[in-house]
Amino acid sequence: MDTLFSGKSTLILDKQLEDLQSLRSILGSLGFGEVQVASSVNMALSMLREQPVDVCFLCYELGRNEKNGLQLLLELQAESSRLYTSCYVLVIEPEKSELLLGSPENAPDIYISKPYDKIRLGQRLEKLVRLKQSVRPVERLLDQGAWQEAIDECERHEKLYPGLRVYLQRLKGVTLLRRNEPERALTIFAELLEGRDQPWIRIGLAIAACRAGWFDRAREQLDQVIAQQQICVEAFTWRARLHRLEGAWSEAQGLLRRAVVLQPTVAVLQGDLGNLAAMNGDTGLAIDAFRAAIRYSRYSAFQHPDYYFGLVRMLMQRMSKKDGDASREAVEESIRMLEQAQRDFLDVPVIHFRARLIASEVYRAVGDQPLGDQAANEALHLFRELTLDEQAMWLDQLIEGVEQTAAAERARAGRQELTRQMAQLQWGRANLRGMMQYRNGELSEAYESFAGAWQQQPDNASIGLNLVQTALELARRGQALSRDRLALCDETLYRIQYASLTPKQQQRYMGLAQRLAEYVKSL
Repeated sequence: MDTLFSGKSTLILDKQLEDLQSLRSILGSLGFGEVQVASSVNMALSMLREQPVDVCFLCYELGRNEKNGLQLLLELQAESSRLYTSCYVLVIEPEKSELLLGSPENAPDIYISKPYDKIRLGQRLEKLVRLKQSVRPVERLLDQGAWQEAIDECERHEKLYPGLRVYLQRLKGVTLLRRNEPERALTIFAELLEGRDQPWIRIGLAIAACRAGWFDRAREQLDQVIAQQQICVEAFTWRARLHRLEGAWSEAQGLLRRAVVLQPTVAVLQGDLGNLAAMNGDTGLAIDAFRAAIRYSRYSAFQHPDYYFGLVRMLMQRMSKKDGDASREAVEESIRMLEQAQRDFLDVPVIHFRARLIASEVYRAVGDQPLGDQAANEALHLFRELTLDEQAMWLDQLIEGVEQTAAAERARAGRQELTRQMAQLQWGRANLRGMMQYRNGELSEAYESFAGAWQQQPDNASIGLNLVQTALELARRGQALSRDRLALCDETLYRIQYASLTPKQQQRYMGLAQRLAEYVKSL
């Protein structure tokens, strides 16, 4: 007999065989069709990339030092693989579910607990599936990335289904953030908060406020959510960002240390902690954090090459010609990490170039000039095989990285010609124009040029630092920074991975971060 669940596909993420079999049996009796199983987040992620399902059952507790089921939603969202039209059910103890309500976008649709009860589970699933059917036109548009059409459909559905207003407003607010319209999203979340006090509403409001430059409003909301003991990644990352923006780097580090105690397998928390520890000179903590970030980000959208290079730069601080054993261990781990980066990013030539470039610095740090020269020559060879776009992006790092090696003169020799060729690139022209305008004192024009270049090349640290420096120079000359410019400066410095920068870039970054903090505190 056909039921509401007939033919619907499911995925169960769990390690407990007995519980898994119990749930599978219940789903079969309810009429569900294909049932797949996965024992880890990475396994489930791989399966969902190949074949999405109608309903996902995600067990929160998957074992010590294993990613929890909620992280699957976070990783699906990060790589744009989460389907709004699918149903996501988190299996967790009731008392813990109350602490996981903070995310406006990465929360499950419903929570259930073990042991499974067929009647209660069937009732809750039926209610969820009917809800999804009602809003399917909206969520189908979201899955297609048709953001404006989805917003319009949300507004039509609010008139048709007044009882679903909060659900639809949530979708609308999240979509506006995706469209980079934080002011409109802020209005929606603020109106929702007037009617009910929920952690996810406060987090949505805080994110919108941060991105719109209303930092005081964001701070107030985040502090309340964190005080409620909510285990929410966004709450910790955005509150730490506000500490960073104010120059309170120790407070930011302390908050993230607390976050990784609660959620040690979340790579983005570990990566942010690594960068903050590096900024604070806490080398040991930075090393541990980057090791964890690398481990838990592998095979996911959070896998970032700068975690590897940040770890190596931190290990370099333990290298010395005099400290034999510790130095040797740091060198050995550094070379292993650089080789692992090349394996993990096998088809990304620029990673191979960067790995050999920093390897040259590693060898020279312990006085092995021959191996340092060899690695520098290899880096220069790999650099010449990159595209013009990539060469233009990494030229400054090449020049700094091969200083005092046999390859230095050859690297400098090609710099002038490559600088001329940068004019062929749209972002290159914008960056060159910005530098010329900055030298001529045309700061407003330079800011717009750098902003345009950064928008096209948001991974280019040099452009990002140029942008922030120009904004701060405008402020120094008496032109108050608008909220959107302040928000862009915050976003720019946060996006740049401090620990992986070259020593000169790190010095420049810290100077600009301190100046920005002083400006923000003066407001």
